[in-house]
Amino acid sequence: MPEAEQPTPPLPIVSRTLDVDGKPCFHLRIFQPYLEDGGNYWRCRYEVDGPLTRHVGSFCGIDGMQALLLVIYILGTEADVSEENLTKRLSWNGQSEHFGFPTHIADPDFVRLPKHDPPD
Repeated sequence: MPEAEQPTPPLPIVSRTLDVDGKPCFHLRIFQPYLEDGGNYWRCRYEVDGPLTRHVGSFCGIDGMQALLLVIYILGTEADVSEENLTKRLSWNGQSEHFGFPTHIADPDFVRLPKHDPPD
């Protein structure tokens, strides 16, 4: 029986490079979303490639746009929790937080729990 042809790997469509100690060496890449599971959902892959942090992941969505937006959100989190950022060495365009990515604060459905005063 002939082998099933493997789909072409998705291509990177955008990237951003952050600075570590002032040097551009922390790379974030987003790959083209693609249909998966017989067309039931879309998957979008991403890569984080820094001196101390390396990670590959993906998110799925109902359509390519949702999968892409989820990856854009998570890349901000990936940068925030990276070893490079936890040691205060990461920056982008003069920013030392968020790095130009949207945050949950921009989400209109985000619900912030009320702060409670500590008991007396």
